[in-house]
Amino acid sequence: MLAEVNAHILKPALVNGVAISSLYGVLAIALVLTFRMSRTVAFVHGGIASFAGYLYWWMAAASSSQFHVLGWPKIPSLLLAVLFGAVAGMAFGSVVMGRMATWPRVVVTTFSLGGMLMAAGVAGTIWRGVFERVPSPFGEGRRQIFGTGVTNHQLVTVALLVVLVSTLTAVLQRTRLGIQIRAIADDVEGAAMVGIPVRRVATAVWTVGGALAGLAGALVVPMTSLTELAVLFVLMRSLAAAVLGGFDSLPLALAGAVLFGLVESLAGGGVFGTVSSGAREVLLMALLFAGIVLMGRRRGRVLNLLEA
Repeated sequence: MLAEVNAHILKPALVNGVAISSLYGVLAIALVLTFRMSRTVAFVHGGIASFAGYLYWWMAAASSSQFHVLGWPKIPSLLLAVLFGAVAGMAFGSVVMGRMATWPRVVVTTFSLGGMLMAAGVAGTIWRGVFERVPSPFGEGRRQIFGTGVTNHQLVTVALLVVLVSTLTAVLQRTRLGIQIRAIADDVEGAAMVGIPVRRVATAVWTVGGALAGLAGALVVPMTSLTELAVLFVLMRSLAAAVLGGFDSLPLALAGAVLFGLVESLAGGGVFGTVSSGAREVLLMALLFAGIVLMGRRRGRVLNLLEA
C-alpha cells in the first residue's frame, strides 16, 4: 500500500518540484548576472524580492482582514512589482559600480546583505503581521497534464523561466551587448581600456537583475503564505543553486535550481515516506557540498590543461 501511495504522490510532487525550481531559477539567474559584473553576492535581490512580494499583494489583493488593499488588476500589479525591482536594482547597481567600484568585494557584499535586511525589514514594518493568501496573477485555473492537476500559476512560472533563460542566453552569446557583458565579467580593467562603457553596461545588468528579483518575489507569494521569511527562504535556495553554477554559468545555476526543487518536493511530499525537515535539509546540503567538490575538480582540471 505504501508503494502505491508513493507512486500516486510522485507525479504531483514532480510537478510541484519543477514549479518551485522555476522560482529558485529566476533568483539564481539574477544572482549570477550581477555577480559577473561586480564579483559580489547580491544578497540585496532577496530584499527586493521580499518587498516586491508584499507590494504585489497590496496592489492585487481584493480584500484583507487587517489592511487596506488596492484591488488592482493582477497583471498590471505584477508589472509594477517588476518595475519596482528594476528601479531598485538600477539604484543599487549604480552605487556598487560607481562609488563602491574599487572597494573591497567583501565590504560590498556586506553592504548588499545590509540592503537585503533593510528592505525586508521595511516591508515587514509597513505590513506588520501580514499572513495572507495572495492571488495568482494568472488566475486560479487548473489543467490536467499527464493525469496530474497543474495550476495556471505553475505552468506560466515554468514557461517564464524557459523564455528568460533562452532570451538571456541568446543576448549573451549573439549580441554586442552580450560580448560587452562577457568582456566585463572576464576583465573589468581590460574592458574599460578597449572602450566598453563598463559602468553603464553593469548598471543595466543590475537593473535586469533587480527586475528578475521583483518578478520572483511576486511569483513566490501566491505559492506560499505571505510572511517576512517566505521570499528570503527562496533566496537561500537560489543562492545554493548559483553556488553550484560557480556564480558564472546560467545553465548550471538552472540545473542546481531544478535539483534543489525536485529533491525538496519529492522528499517533503512523502514520495519516499516520512522525511523530517531536518533530514531534508541535510540531504540538500549534502548535494550542495558534493556539487561544489565536483565543480572544483572540474575547474581544476581545466586550469591544469590551460597551464600545460
